[in-house]
Amino acid sequence: MVKVGVTGASGYIGGALIPFLAERHYDLRLIDNRTGPVEAVHQEWPVPRGEFESDMGLALLSDCDVILHLAAVSGVMRCAKDPDGTARSNVGGTAKLVAMCRERRIPIAFASSFAVVGAPKKLPVVESTPAAPTHEYARQKAAGEELVTALGREGVVPVANVRQSNVYGGYRAEGRYIAKGNVIQLFAQQATTGRLSVNAPGTQRRDFIHLEDVLTHWEAVTRFLLRPGSRPASTTFNVASGEALSVLEVADEVRREFARLHPDAAPLRVDVVPNPREGVELVEPGFAVDRTRTEQALGVRCRLHIREALPSIFRDAGEFASG
Repeated sequence: MVKVGVTGASGYIGGALIPFLAERHYDLRLIDNRTGPVEAVHQEWPVPRGEFESDMGLALLSDCDVILHLAAVSGVMRCAKDPDGTARSNVGGTAKLVAMCRERRIPIAFASSFAVVGAPKKLPVVESTPAAPTHEYARQKAAGEELVTALGREGVVPVANVRQSNVYGGYRAEGRYIAKGNVIQLFAQQATTGRLSVNAPGTQRRDFIHLEDVLTHWEAVTRFLLRPGSRPASTTFNVASGEALSVLEVADEVRREFARLHPDAAPLRVDVVPNPREGVELVEPGFAVDRTRTEQALGVRCRLHIREALPSIFRDAGEFASG
């Protein structure tokens, strides 16, 4: 069996990825410090508590065939408030993990973000769009990308930077509903109040990708790095749907679905409110992502889109709120 290491294995994406990979017969090596905002627990696949860059963590991962590095201290505001503390794990810890991969000749895939491209000079964003971070979280992700890229340039092992767009969608772990508090999830929750709050200006555009499609991409990246005869190099993948919507357009989709589900209810009201991340959040009304090279390399397409996913998100909104 292929031994796959997963850092951040109890997080939002890691907790969904564990059963997904296990069902495909991968032998998993898991670790998480369990300090993040989400903790997904699976009795069948227990996750040791620890720092991935600790002696214990590196020893646990040292015999893997490939490592999927999802662990991070995430969040734009958290990194802005504690740049040194978050960088110790996000950059310093990743450097230690990359050094171990160099020594042990283990391919590694790094969970990055489209935040690294900042305000790109040319749109759409493609796999070769250079990093130009504009805030601390993005700078730390860009530093992680460079560490992984350097390993690939050395010709030691194949590596990948996995730039993920805005992931949405939930799942259950031991009966508990796990989701991320992004704008789609929060709008579905706010719908019960009759009012959606849109952070100004509302025209900021994001690419949204469903969690199930993200999992498919991670497994495809795993296979890509383990292909027989795979050339040691660095590859960047755009794990995005190509479905870019403004926040106001997302609100319109939620309003339509709410009206369909509750034909006798009053229409949802949409209020544009002050943006708590003004000056930090990228506001680019023309933002778009091209994933052509990713599809060609991985042979994976996105199957789920926001309109099709909203019924299940509405169904689980109450459970997300109570959790």
